[in-house]
Amino acid sequence: MARLRWSLPALLLVVLAGCGQAAPELPLARAIVDPPAPTTTTSTTSPPQVLADSVSRGPTLWPVVDNNIQLAGPPYTVADVVPPKIGVYDSPTAPTPLITMANKTEHGLQRVFLVAGQDGNRYKVLLPIRPNGAVGWVNASDLNPYPVNYWIRVSTAAHQMTVGNGSQVVMQEPVAVGTGGTPTPLGTFYLTELVRPIWQPYLGPYAYATSAHSDVLYSFMGGDGNVGLHGTDAPGSIGRAVSHGCIRVSNSGITKLAGMLPLGTPLFVLP
Repeated sequence: MARLRWSLPALLLVVLAGCGQAAPELPLARAIVDPPAPTTTTSTTSPPQVLADSVSRGPTLWPVVDNNIQLAGPPYTVADVVPPKIGVYDSPTAPTPLITMANKTEHGLQRVFLVAGQDGNRYKVLLPIRPNGAVGWVNASDLNPYPVNYWIRVSTAAHQMTVGNGSQVVMQEPVAVGTGGTPTPLGTFYLTELVRPIWQPYLGPYAYATSAHSDVLYSFMGGDGNVGLHGTDAPGSIGRAVSHGCIRVSNSGITKLAGMLPLGTPLFVLP
């Protein structure tokens, strides 16, 4: 089982689609795998300073999408971004990156990618930006990869979540998902941040941000419609299609997940 380490950075704002009313600040907590020490050197070429937000917000979306991406595993490969900025390419042979992304998330946590494969000296990775299914390529020398055995599978029709560790199912319980008008997006995603929203009780004791975005809400309460996996102060909603796209689990369930699942854990959302 992967060891988890915890930290409490400064108070920061997180807004998840369909998760209630925004509060001014959120204390954050994170849980990540203890990866091995990096054995590769980082790239010395500085990519152009283009904000990822310019791709995920606005009319121009990331051009490469793979909605049928196949991941080898478990174990799956997750990787920390090593240099302060990493170039993201739109093909394994593109001469220059299309965007750069910082090695910290918007809220100051370690940025991780879920790796889908390798093409020469570049990894193909899932990107936590719009549109859903976005994939890109990054220099292998800029990543520190490590294995993750855990996975999450959510059936939106059955309102059911299954969590596994390798071939073993370790947790199964009902969840609330998006309504017909604001559905939880289908596809392959991954966990990007873990927050402890003590000022937002409707999120429960913990909330994961994911790489998924609402296909309907492009702006929600100051955010860009990011889909979360979190607890709730409305336990009667569990097992129903009631959210704006987020996945709600019981507070006891999200507490168990927060102590178990590292960032980068794949999330498979199925009909």
